Amino acid sequence: MSTIVTERLTITPAVEDDRARFTHLFGDPEFMAFSGGVLDHDAANGRFDRLLRRGEEIPFAKQPVRVTGTDLIIGYAGFDRAQLDGLDRLEIGWRLVPEARGHGFATEAAQAVLALADATPPLHDHDHEGIAIIDPTNAPSANVAKKVGFTYWKTAKVHGFVDDIFTRPFRH
Repeated sequence: MSTIVTERLTITPAVEDDRARFTHLFGDPEFMAFSGGVLDHDAANGRFDRLLRRGEEIPFAKQPVRVTGTDLIIGYAGFDRAQLDGLDRLEIGWRLVPEARGHGFATEAAQAVLALADATPPLHDHDHEGIAIIDPTNAPSANVAKKVGFTYWKTAKVHGFVDDIFTRPFRH
């Protein structure tokens, strides 16, 4: 994985030094809104471990997002794997601290990650599209998905929650 630099953001591979920031964020109710709730210490560390593992597997995995010129992580953006309809799919996600929302950062980060995904050959034979799993009450996130080319597909139960599913083909 390499660093992605946009007009205002720097998206870097996750490293062990990022653990404290992410475990704090994963325990913050405002950061974890629309996700099923905060994580305890062990679950937050497990989630960060998953972030590190996915970064080794997926060149455009979920990665820390910073405002360029700062060291403060304001969230993450990128892809993970998710099971949907019995299939292993690439799922894009973004999550920002509340003070970073509403400034176009999620859209900018998602566009940058998608550009890398589009430029990367498929990781598996079935990796021809990405999905976005979005809480139906999270209109700002659905708007980001639409701005970066995702279209609504269906509403489905995912991990015990009813979510809206959006899709976008990769442009390899």
